[in-house]
Amino acid sequence: MEHNEKQLEELLVKASLEPNQRPVFLEQLLNADIYCIGFADRPVQQGGERVLEEGSQVRLMHLQDEKGEPYLPFFLSLESLQKGIQEEQSYLRILARSFFEMTLGASLVLNPFSEYGKEFVPQEIEALLQGGYGSKLESYEYQEQTEVLLGQPAEYPHEMVDQLCILLKTKPEVKNAYLAQMHDQKRDPEPTLLIGFETDQALDHESFQRLKNQIGHVAYDSLVRKRMVDLIHLDNADATSALQHYLREETEAFYVRIDAKKKGFFARLFS
Repeated sequence: MEHNEKQLEELLVKASLEPNQRPVFLEQLLNADIYCIGFADRPVQQGGERVLEEGSQVRLMHLQDEKGEPYLPFFLSLESLQKGIQEEQSYLRILARSFFEMTLGASLVLNPFSEYGKEFVPQEIEALLQGGYGSKLESYEYQEQTEVLLGQPAEYPHEMVDQLCILLKTKPEVKNAYLAQMHDQKRDPEPTLLIGFETDQALDHESFQRLKNQIGHVAYDSLVRKRMVDLIHLDNADATSALQHYLREETEAFYVRIDAKKKGFFARLFS
């Protein structure tokens, strides 16, 4: 238990500093036990801890932020909980997903008394429970011929590209990724960044949505200057579209998967 808590707290530190680590942290958090301050009418005693039982009535302690707004604190470990508690308090250990579900609509703060923590707003929690990563991706399909302006961003988002490359190295299903700037003047007042990604493996709907959510989340979180980001899956079935042609034929991929099976002896030796 303590080993898993330590690993998750280390991952929280990485996620605070590197956007590419945030989807991994959020996935592991959902399936981990967390600690909250409060009590239940039917807790199960396990090794000195009170573990929440399904169907229990729970009362949780609220705290206030600097503006006087209420929030519910929760913690990755008992040690992080004890850092800010001045007097003895009752606490519960509960699966994070269950905690999110039963507190939906409230603002939550993870590890509020520690150097590294995170605030969760209700919309973010709802997105997480639905398989997203803090924000919902909106699908947009053009129903008619639309003129858009395509080019390269004047201010190249180096940090975003670096973080995406780190993420995509862990995604063997992604073959290439491209970057452009797109301006649909009827839809957006300002140009948006366009990320195109190509896969060569058949993915089920859930796996594809998970991949798309991760790319979008990391891309937006790593932007120094926040702006809209559009994603497009480069599908061979629609290879004649203007967007796909521009990305594949007129730009250079910022990420290209290295196929280890195709490396020769010298490539392995000197890579």
